[in-house]
Amino acid sequence: MTLISGAPARAQDVPAPAAEPDQQAPTRDETPVPTPADEAAPAENTGQDIVVTGSRLQAAGFTAPTPTTVLGTGAIALRAPVSVSEVVNRLPAVRNSVSPNANQRQFGGGTSPVDLRGLGPVRTLTLVDGNRFTPTLEDGTVDTSLIPVGLIERIDVVTGGASAAYGSDAVAGVVNFVLAKKLQGVRLSLQAGVSERGDGSSQVLNLAAGTSFAGGRGHIVAGLDATNNDGVGIILGREWGRLYPGQITYGATRPAGTPALGFATGVNYSTQSVGGLITAGPLRGQAFAPDGSLYPFQYGTVYSNLMVGGSNPGSEVFHWPIQTPVERIAGMARVEYELTDAITAFAVGSYGWTRADTFTGFNQSSFVISRDNAFLPAATRAAMVANNLQTITVGRLLTENGGVPQRNTFETWRAIGGFTGTLGPKWSWDASIQYGESTNEFRFLSQIIPANYRAAVNAVRDASGNIVCGPLATNPNLTPALRSQVQPGCVPINIFGQGAPSAAALAYIGPETYHDWTNTRLVVAGNLRGSPFATWAGDVQIAIGGEARRDELTATSDPYSLAAIAASGNYGAYSGRVNVTEFYGEVGVPLARDWTFAKSLEVNGAVRRTDYSTSGAVTTWKAGVTWEPFDAVRLRGTLSRDIRAPNLAELFAYSGAGVSVNSTVNPFNNQTGALSTSTNGNPNLQPEVARTRSAGIVLQPDWNWAQGLKLSADYFDIDVRGLITQVAATQVIARCFAGETVYCPQIQFDNSAFGIANVQQLSFNLNRLRTRGLDFEVAYRVPLPESAGRLDLRVLATHILRLTTYDRGTVIERAGSLANGGLPRWVGTADLTWALDAFTTTLSGRYTASAINDVTRIGPDDPAYSPALPNSININKFPSAVYLDLNIQQRVALGGTEFTFFGLVENLLDKEPPVFAGIGILTGNPYDLVGRRFKFGARMQF
Repeated sequence: MTLISGAPARAQDVPAPAAEPDQQAPTRDETPVPTPADEAAPAENTGQDIVVTGSRLQAAGFTAPTPTTVLGTGAIALRAPVSVSEVVNRLPAVRNSVSPNANQRQFGGGTSPVDLRGLGPVRTLTLVDGNRFTPTLEDGTVDTSLIPVGLIERIDVVTGGASAAYGSDAVAGVVNFVLAKKLQGVRLSLQAGVSERGDGSSQVLNLAAGTSFAGGRGHIVAGLDATNNDGVGIILGREWGRLYPGQITYGATRPAGTPALGFATGVNYSTQSVGGLITAGPLRGQAFAPDGSLYPFQYGTVYSNLMVGGSNPGSEVFHWPIQTPVERIAGMARVEYELTDAITAFAVGSYGWTRADTFTGFNQSSFVISRDNAFLPAATRAAMVANNLQTITVGRLLTENGGVPQRNTFETWRAIGGFTGTLGPKWSWDASIQYGESTNEFRFLSQIIPANYRAAVNAVRDASGNIVCGPLATNPNLTPALRSQVQPGCVPINIFGQGAPSAAALAYIGPETYHDWTNTRLVVAGNLRGSPFATWAGDVQIAIGGEARRDELTATSDPYSLAAIAASGNYGAYSGRVNVTEFYGEVGVPLARDWTFAKSLEVNGAVRRTDYSTSGAVTTWKAGVTWEPFDAVRLRGTLSRDIRAPNLAELFAYSGAGVSVNSTVNPFNNQTGALSTSTNGNPNLQPEVARTRSAGIVLQPDWNWAQGLKLSADYFDIDVRGLITQVAATQVIARCFAGETVYCPQIQFDNSAFGIANVQQLSFNLNRLRTRGLDFEVAYRVPLPESAGRLDLRVLATHILRLTTYDRGTVIERAGSLANGGLPRWVGTADLTWALDAFTTTLSGRYTASAINDVTRIGPDDPAYSPALPNSININKFPSAVYLDLNIQQRVALGGTEFTFFGLVENLLDKEPPVFAGIGILTGNPYDLVGRRFKFGARMQF
């Protein structure tokens, strides 16, 4: 299989029958050699129908104008992936926003959707054999780890709008996983991996098998992946993490010359400890040891609830896994049978199961403790008596429950059946029906209920001398609102010393909560394609088709979350459905062939009309041209109108009301109070609309020294209007008060002193997002004597010119930044492969440019920097980084079976990330946080 990236997806590069669009598998490339882009293309149609991702036209000779990156089996084998996301996320055009390898600082985890251009996974369409896959998450995105690696023949990545071809979500592009259809025999791969520090161990089994039956009229193929990754623990497992990096707010009264914010090492909590810390009064600075005795707490320089220096063992500020542990099983089977020479029936079934265990930071609480607390150690009570204290204030980090442990389980099954056929030599058709269901269980294994926790801390003795929870009415830790949230069955808790809380008390204050959801998708589709006539330059190609789709989402949650009394999460219960009907047409017209200054000239156009039951009808379209003035040069360009329809969560989601902002001013009466908010879907949302432009050039010179050289450069410009954006509750109040009456119905006023009972947070089509940049590729087979083997170079790079958000007149430019959805200006990869006989080795590199961390802050590298600014920070630029990997493979034939033994060293030089990158970048972190790691295994084919 040829590896094509950044080059045009020529139809003859990817031969396959038009079925379903389940395509016949191209010839498997067993070595990860990045061959020149068109080397394997046959000179003429072989009689098979052709599939080009990004276009519905399927004919030899057609050249799609949209840039397409193709990753073959060699590129997949090169990475020895635990899941296919490790291959896709390495592309410069993809941001690693959400995956088990991304720093997990948010709830959830364990899934791997694709995020092209950094526009968000919801704006990338994921296909399997040209069909939409069953959604995994509530936002409609797909976990790519559910696709068996052993069955993947190639991955087509269309880096441009493709809504006219495929419908909604293809704003940033399309990722199409093309699976094997005609596999004969068995392919088996076994591998294991581990980091140099002994963590991050993984085990992988990939199995694929296929055979023909009924004299070759039928064929069956099946694949199975079974993987386990033990993950990587908290940052203290790395040298840079043991520096205790953190971010400090220095405050308005900071000394002159000190910025408002600062990254620092030696950062820890100053107002809580793992066993409890007295934070006020004469006993301030006394901490509780595991046995309940007091010891002097070692303060550093204190900044609010944090400090620099000092000592607070076991109370990590940044407590989450570097890499999420994941177990996964994914299987798929396909059977087809030629009913006649012109009609083939097929059926496909797939199943996937994923479980991810993770955790987030420790609960931080502060309590007023009375002198008569039943659990109070005697020595502490004596000290209170000696200092005439009736109460003390104790700050406590709750480590005993593991820091909000979570278990996320995803289960997906999908079935497709249909027919494909031909109508003469130039026409083909397919019709199919598919149904899929994804059931997902999101568990907080210990979710703190603040009201229960505060009730349980107030431990007293009853008339019989038993320790019980004290009266709610006199509990100093409960507000009137919290008293109403206390659940029956209170179990008193001992917080004095790490390990002191009983299992029963921990179960009461931290019960298991859940949020489960089920996605279902039903699709009926049909397509017809062929050539009605020819021009002077060749056959005119057309494709027409239609699809009816029904998507449903049902979500349920536990009673605590529905009542919005949990410390976090508080997901709601809701359901929704959208019905979609769409029809499309596409045409490709050759205008010139073998003319002077027109070796070839083709135009391409497509239009799609889509009708949503929620928002009505919308039209998308695309126009493109490819011009090859002579053999060595090809020019291409597209202009398209693309859409992203609101997903079911954005339309129908609901969460219960709960206090989210403790101190808010109501401008209608100037009263201050706690603001209760709820998050709701907005059924009135409309599709986002994008205008996409691309233009590119492909050079393939035929000079002697340049044989095998291919270069491409493509410009892209994606402008998304009506960006779906959630408006925060405080902004809802401010905008209503300013006269924007459209927001006022979201506010529930009441007769309380504060005057506001609740504010609904809804999403609206408000903002604009625009990105512009350049993609580059170089593929070169270096001329060598035959005896010296093959030497191939492949380079991919993306340069981001703009990544701009427009929000009500505020323009935020995130190109060249990292935090809050930014992207570095330059990202690139390079693979240098040398193969001689049965031996192959590849040295791979990945580069990311230096970048501003957060564009909303100003650091010393900014000409506008001044420490006096409220958004000043001491470090706001992170350095560039280059990571090297080394892959070695050796093929060996033993008894008729071909074995390939392989080893991979990732982060060969064990390059550490910048000290503050692990805690300063929430998503899309380009730095390697794990360090040097090893993979080794064997592949066999028989």
